[in-house]
Amino acid sequence: MNEVNDDYSGPFDPGWSLDRLSRKALARLCREYMVVAFYHDRSLMPHVAIAHGADATIRQADAEWMGSSPIYTARNKKNLAMNGDGAADALKSFQFDVGAAHHFMDFRYEEVDHDLGYFWLPFCGAHDYLRQITNNDEQMVVNMCHHMEDRSFDATLSITNPKLRAIPIHRPPKADAFDGEHCRWEVRIVHDEPGAREGEPSFVVVSRSAAASFEFSLTESAEPGGMDDYSGPLQPDFRLEDLSHPVLVRQAKEFCLDVHLLMRAAYFSIDENFSPELLDDAAPQHRAAIAPVLVARLCEAMGIAGTDMDAIGKILQLDPFLVDDYVEYTVTVHDESNGSIEFHDCASRGDDACRSPLDWLDGFASMAQAVNPQCVVTQTSDWSWDLRIDPDAEPVKPHWLAESIGGGGLRDFDLTERPVQITRKS
Repeated sequence: MNEVNDDYSGPFDPGWSLDRLSRKALARLCREYMVVAFYHDRSLMPHVAIAHGADATIRQADAEWMGSSPIYTARNKKNLAMNGDGAADALKSFQFDVGAAHHFMDFRYEEVDHDLGYFWLPFCGAHDYLRQITNNDEQMVVNMCHHMEDRSFDATLSITNPKLRAIPIHRPPKADAFDGEHCRWEVRIVHDEPGAREGEPSFVVVSRSAAASFEFSLTESAEPGGMDDYSGPLQPDFRLEDLSHPVLVRQAKEFCLDVHLLMRAAYFSIDENFSPELLDDAAPQHRAAIAPVLVARLCEAMGIAGTDMDAIGKILQLDPFLVDDYVEYTVTVHDESNGSIEFHDCASRGDDACRSPLDWLDGFASMAQAVNPQCVVTQTSDWSWDLRIDPDAEPVKPHWLAESIGGGGLRDFDLTERPVQITRKS
């Protein structure tokens, strides 16, 4: 077995890949990649709201989550051999949903029988943040916790069984000083339902992308232990650390692809429901707003220190928007101030079923400049760029939304390993 490490400290390695990380490190990185879905919404929704009003964000949320979650749910079910059609398998799928990012969204699960299960959230980072930024505005909370969830939950469940429904037992809005669970839901097969609810056009379009059907190969195991699939019973206390090394390597890539699919559905929705001009304006800002908090968290999680080209090179190798294997590229560090990045022929090139973040391929520059704001990026060909740290360059200022991306405690939120406390209250 190759040696594995708990971080990416030390020198830049041009041949580095995810399989160099230990299971512990991979599980942490997976959680960091899951929460990117929340950076995505925090950085894109304000553009929709400013242009078309707060109610337009409901339409946007339905389109992006219903256009992507059924696709990535089916992918995760296949990858992990979660082949059943009952409530427990639906709950297992939620355990791998980027919209249910571990710890930040503290989902708890209980299976009653084939047709019935429950999930509840003692802590919900999304609800907590919305309450903070809106002064607990009831209508805004209803928009998220009712209008944006009722259809999207059922769309996700339909991949396991088209007659599964998420039925709220209680949910926000709540008083400022509320105590207890943020929400509690029943997941039930409703036998007299005719089938799945009406879907979204975004699902049909995103399903046609190469990203939707892209398959990741399993690497060789570099560390013993862990589950090779999740074909067994629901484990309410499941943690990503429970997976085997090659499955965790694949899952890290999968979570990045799942966010990519979410962003594709979001971009399609803006193009179709609002205007291409709005997306032309918002998309280049999207990754720029995300980069500062994402880079800071990745550096801390992976032990990446400094602001030189070694640090920039490592961050580009970890960039979740450059999905490993689906996007093939090489990062080169020439010296402490100079480097380059080159993209190769791969599945992502020409994947034009709808617009995606890769239509703005040079968005990686925001990641480099979040490491060092004096990094100057110069395109040298259609698929390659030089990077140079110029001490005389005007430092790039953080995007105006950057601070809010990490708001509500998300910048410092604890995504390290910790046990899931199981309580049952059927």
